[in-house]
Amino acid sequence: MKKAQFEEFLKSLRYCQQCSNFKCQTKNLINIYEDYEFAINIPSIWTDWFSRLESKLMIIGQDWGPYQDMKYLNSLLEIDKKNWKKIIELEKSNTKKLLSYYIEESSNHRYCLDNIFITNAILCARNGSNYRGNNISLEKSTIFCSSHLLEQIKIVKPKVIVTLGYYPLLSLSKTLGFEIRKNLKETIKEFPEIKIANYIIVPQFHPVAQIKKEIQLEQYRRIWKYLDE
Repeated sequence: MKKAQFEEFLKSLRYCQQCSNFKCQTKNLINIYEDYEFAINIPSIWTDWFSRLESKLMIIGQDWGPYQDMKYLNSLLEIDKKNWKKIIELEKSNTKKLLSYYIEESSNHRYCLDNIFITNAILCARNGSNYRGNNISLEKSTIFCSSHLLEQIKIVKPKVIVTLGYYPLLSLSKTLGFEIRKNLKETIKEFPEIKIANYIIVPQFHPVAQIKKEIQLEQYRRIWKYLDE
């Protein structure tokens, strides 16, 4: 049931015009591939969505990064589809390494990224090759893409949602209707856990943020008490 629902969601995503005023509308991650059947199963260097639809934990990042980087790595996947897991492991960004560390360390190594549903607040890749700079409108794209994020949540039905950085939390605040502060630090201090509808939202700093590891780990430890119930 979930797989059929998610496939319909991805099919509709191919024709999204929410950001039609921005260059990113042609950079939708699904549209990188010529082989659609492969694309919907292995959409990125981070995750294979379909094998994780039953996960009770969803992690929401900000965006997929530069289109050129994604295009290159996904072209490797196209060439050698059978070894996609090995190719994905070649992506060793600081974000991925630190997120993996926080998940494993805070859960006493009971959880890892391999069995968590991972997505982003923005489903289009950035233009060019830079992770920073004026190559994507973060706030506008986050708001325009919020309906797509909500649809994924409704399909997966996670028990706990972890947001990385300010923009994924902003997206959820708009669609689920809860209050956040003007910046992430104030929000986490006042609302370290947010209970809304059937979800527990645990906001996190971005893994590469200049925040002490122990402070980040303390916030990550909040996740597991809900999953261990």
